[in-house]
Amino acid sequence: MEYNFIKIKNIKEKVLQISLHNPKARNAINSIMLDELINCLDDLSKKKEIRILIITGEGQAFSAGADLEWMKQSINLTLEENKNDAMKFSKMLRKIDEFYCTTIAIINGHAFGGGLGLLSVCDFKIADSKSKFCFSEVKLGIIPAMIGPYILRNLGYNNTKKLFLTGEIFNADEAATLNLIDKFVSTKDIINERNILINKLLLGGPKAQTAIKTYLHNIYSKSISDDVISYAAENIADLRVSEEGQKGIKAFLNKSNPDWQNDIS
Repeated sequence: MEYNFIKIKNIKEKVLQISLHNPKARNAINSIMLDELINCLDDLSKKKEIRILIITGEGQAFSAGADLEWMKQSINLTLEENKNDAMKFSKMLRKIDEFYCTTIAIINGHAFGGGLGLLSVCDFKIADSKSKFCFSEVKLGIIPAMIGPYILRNLGYNNTKKLFLTGEIFNADEAATLNLIDKFVSTKDIINERNILINKLLLGGPKAQTAIKTYLHNIYSKSISDDVISYAAENIADLRVSEEGQKGIKAFLNKSNPDWQNDIS
């Protein structure tokens, strides 16, 4: 499928990169980009051929948030049309948040507004040390509503409230302290850092990694109860008797590598 606002690239076998591509607007998000992201994610989810999905920005910016032209159009939309527009963005975020394989955000430059929501739903976040971050919506008289649940999960209530209310710009060091990103490195080191993480992830069983994401998503914020304990037992039992689990355990006992590790280079 041809895309106009995203670019697809194979980094290595079973590792795919999606780059936001709106160079005239610092990779700002518009309605067409959302459609393309949703269609691409749906296609990847159906095929289940990759093990790692990387999301980054084309050029020197990750994403400036909402495209100005898109924002201009929203002024003339009805309440219901604006709600539908917002739901499309929320749909895209949720698809990444619940994506079957591991996701990595490579923040190659500034991330503002909705761009912060995009990185917040990825499993890992590595940023260029020069990156700046900002929840700028309040300065426009609106709120970062659709990204709010994911930011709250990462930053906690007080930090989220302060940054949403002020709309202040903060740097990569502050973003790491807030738990918005995992780490930041220099521009020249970011690809190497990405590759190190990729190789670590490829050591794990692909079905186990998918199961981990689903398992944690389902027990997050739940108190430890008989139902949660039973669900945990079912998960480990299912994986122990699965083909992947059997291969992994036998390989460990035989001091050999399971087959999913053989192609790591």
